[in-house]
Amino acid sequence: MSLPQIAGARRAAMDAGMQQVSSWSRDIRLVSGLILLAFATTHFINHAVGIFGLQAMEAVQNWRYWFWHTWPGTVALYGSFIVHPLFALVRVAQRRTFKMPVREMLQIALGLAIPLLLVDHIISTRVMGAYFQVDESYHSMLRRLWPRLALSQSLLLLLVWTHGMIGIHFLLRSRDSYRHWRDVFLLAAILVPLLALIGFAVGAREALQMALPPERISQAQESMFDFNVTWAKGLFYGLVGSFVLFVGAREIRVRTTRQITMRFVGHGTRRLAPGPTVLEMFRRFGIPHAALCGGRARCATCRVLVIDGADTLPPPTANEAKLLRRISAPDRVRLACQIRPRDDLQVQILLASRLNAAPGRGLEPDAAMGKRDLTVVVADLRAFSALSERQLPQELIGLLNRFFDEMGQAITAHEGRIDAFYGDGFMAVFGLEGSQARAAQAAIAAAADIVRAVEALNREFGAALPLPLRIGIGIHTGNAITGAVGNDNLGRREITVGETVMIASQLESATRRVLSDVVVSEDTIRASGRSYAGTTALKIAIKGREKPLIAYGFASAPEIAKRKRESAAVAAAPSGATAGGEVAAVAEAGPEGASDAAPPKPPAP
Repeated sequence: MSLPQIAGARRAAMDAGMQQVSSWSRDIRLVSGLILLAFATTHFINHAVGIFGLQAMEAVQNWRYWFWHTWPGTVALYGSFIVHPLFALVRVAQRRTFKMPVREMLQIALGLAIPLLLVDHIISTRVMGAYFQVDESYHSMLRRLWPRLALSQSLLLLLVWTHGMIGIHFLLRSRDSYRHWRDVFLLAAILVPLLALIGFAVGAREALQMALPPERISQAQESMFDFNVTWAKGLFYGLVGSFVLFVGAREIRVRTTRQITMRFVGHGTRRLAPGPTVLEMFRRFGIPHAALCGGRARCATCRVLVIDGADTLPPPTANEAKLLRRISAPDRVRLACQIRPRDDLQVQILLASRLNAAPGRGLEPDAAMGKRDLTVVVADLRAFSALSERQLPQELIGLLNRFFDEMGQAITAHEGRIDAFYGDGFMAVFGLEGSQARAAQAAIAAAADIVRAVEALNREFGAALPLPLRIGIGIHTGNAITGAVGNDNLGRREITVGETVMIASQLESATRRVLSDVVVSEDTIRASGRSYAGTTALKIAIKGREKPLIAYGFASAPEIAKRKRESAAVAAAPSGATAGGEVAAVAEAGPEGASDAAPPKPPAP
């Protein structure tokens, strides 16, 4: 083996080792952060109980101390307090560019600011309590803090809580289930610190009113407090300074060593020193990119296709390999945040960010982005080509404008959203807000209004049309993907894609074969929780599926079936009767109402 090959093998082994260290350091940072957040949450809830009085605060504090003052709790808490900032600094030092989204800069800034206030608080409570048996109960601590240190302690509470909530949000936001309880998370994120501050103020004022002798602080206690605070802060910020010097020295070294050539398909060629990840290169050169999790290998939005140079990259780490298997990624697809090229490389972005995003800014998560259960309606005018050949352009465009205006009103009236117009048809979605049952009911009701609107247009334009307007509507309920796409030329558009959209489109196409105006899948009928009159059971062949889909056809506007007791009353009436509300209702329903699948049951004797 030649010297260059040996050097390359050593570099590859070193890169693989660094990636493995980065992987388990991320896990340690996550676990330690969750422990610290758990302590902060219980502590702030203890503060909030102060709304009910100082005695309630003391009672909850005794319960809280049951774990955090034991040896396991103490080791977990103070071990996390040391490990979390240390590995966070390692994470920051591993960056090869400091161009990052504002949210990440805010989290780093909060992490550096918290020790300024937190060190004083820890030493004045736990440390002084351990060495000098200083009273750590709420009535004593609140008297020391209020009102002289009330502002700094309130600021500390907000800094700690904001830092933790940003971290939790980054952790969970790429998960589909997060959107279901995101509002609950936001409510808790606001209420916990707010109630904690209120309870802190109420409890402190009650503590000041207690007839207790003033606390005496000895010279030894004061000296020890000052010494420990100075030592702890000096250690932390000395560590920060060491990392800054390390980053500076590294930058000087890499800028004086060799450079590699990076080719970004569609974004030119760059030469730079090896070391940064491909995602950091995107940020450094302002290349639009997607990075939903901020480069933590928790999502696959930053994935790239390695066109040339894949054999020089180290194999994926355990976390990267697991995520690539989850999305069934083909060969040569890697996560840009996990590969640090040491040799020339050519990559293509597979999921680009918005082209009008600011430099260094990744894909911003949309509130509506993700997978969810929706009801999709696809509608199309029949025989429109034949109609267009016999109409003047002005008449045809005027008719289409009137048609789409009526369709838009029918959809929005039932809280739906039209996602696309195409020629003589459109697609609408229901269920972006509310339950699945409500969405299915709204979609079927909107289809009924659409059929009635087309009938009204036939009455209005009948004399000017060579043949009447007919419409076909397909409705299906299932899982679909929603989000926003766009660019500088087309702007931003909300879209819905997935198998549910495809099935609804095929149900619409089937309306011509089964001679029904509306075809609704069994899934939608079941989701609605209602029964409908005038249905015809159908089996629709769906492309890509072996078994046909069960659906129901409507020859006219879908109507909710009458209650069973009304049907029973109609069945019990004389066969020749023409009077009575129920008989009249059936007569008005026409042949559709008489074609229910199941005959009414006779009334009980």
